[in-house]
Amino acid sequence: MAPKRSQASPTASDPENEPSSSLVERLRVIGEDLGSSLRGVLDGLPGGPHRPGRLAQTLGVNRATASKVLTAASKRDPLEVLHQSPGPEPLRRLAASAHDRGVGVDATSALTAAADAFDLAIREEAGTRPALDALITSELPGARERFELASKYAVFKGLSQLKGVQADLWLGVAVLSPAADDPQRIDLTWLNGAVAMRRMRPGVTVRFAYRHLRDGVPGGGDDMAASEWPGGGVLPLDRFCENPPARLEARRVDDTIQYTLPDDVLGPKRAVDMFVVDHHPAAMSRTAADPERRRNSLFVEPAIPSAALLFDVLVHDEVFPGVDPRLFLFDTGYDGIADVNDRSRDADRVDLAERVEFLGTDLRRFTSPDLPRYGALLEHLADRFGWSAERYRGFRTRIQYPVHGWQVCQSFERPLA
Repeated sequence: MAPKRSQASPTASDPENEPSSSLVERLRVIGEDLGSSLRGVLDGLPGGPHRPGRLAQTLGVNRATASKVLTAASKRDPLEVLHQSPGPEPLRRLAASAHDRGVGVDATSALTAAADAFDLAIREEAGTRPALDALITSELPGARERFELASKYAVFKGLSQLKGVQADLWLGVAVLSPAADDPQRIDLTWLNGAVAMRRMRPGVTVRFAYRHLRDGVPGGGDDMAASEWPGGGVLPLDRFCENPPARLEARRVDDTIQYTLPDDVLGPKRAVDMFVVDHHPAAMSRTAADPERRRNSLFVEPAIPSAALLFDVLVHDEVFPGVDPRLFLFDTGYDGIADVNDRSRDADRVDLAERVEFLGTDLRRFTSPDLPRYGALLEHLADRFGWSAERYRGFRTRIQYPVHGWQVCQSFERPLA
């Protein structure tokens, strides 16, 4: 696989949501005092170096509190101290317990004062401890990623139970190729799918839809087998499945094809895979006529709760040469699918620590640990559509526990016509 380079265009931060420098400095002072006072109390206790179990017994606190105290005391970054520390009340109890066990009053009083300052910062600056942690993590990249991952996992777990379905992976691959008959247009081919899709409880309808135009005319509403879709929305991809292929039931509704998972797919051990291909000749313009609408929008919105999202954009070297995509994330809960050119939707943009990664060139060399047969699948599509594999460069966004209902976009800026 070709060497990777990071795409330095994460979802843009909103300055209005970032903590002010004066607040950060106040928190650093509080964290510095707290870390110093914790180390002072621990130094005053016999039996060091301390371990969580023994410290919990010595001070009469639970093991979780003891572990947090030791972790916080070991940090040198004051914000990390605050982030890792137990709450103000456990700190006060720890100071009182340490005083009862002979630790000097100067050390225990310093810890109590630091806990009081910590408490005041929580109440006046954030309102709650989780809110303060969220504020702190914006200054600590490692902490921010852990915080976001835990939050996204909680959403994934809850929605999987509520919706009664989940998948290990949601796949979206967009391939951009020069249109054969129009030098100003671009062919767009989508490979979408789900790996290890499971229905978790009976009576749940699992449905997802993809827009499909045939000769620019919307379809009707007839029931049909997926393999019978005119124009070939589905290719025979069963051999690339790790689990049994899903036998999807398909229905045309206006300009979309809707897929439904049969009712017999039930239970955590009844996992199936699904791949769907849509090919749209001359679907996109190479240039923009309006300087206010220069960006195109290639996006994925996982249809079911998924443990991971793999979103790749593969671009022919004649398409947007020298231009890398920019990543946008939108919460679509209020106004639906967002147009990246619509500045009124900036309020719906989500600031997460996600990035676009450059995969190199030649789609035959692109791999993924999530899909052992991914390379072979891309080669199969290249043969089917006549792509010159070596002329494609790739860009990837992989998100662990993507939030269901959020739109993930990779967008290229087009030259003006």
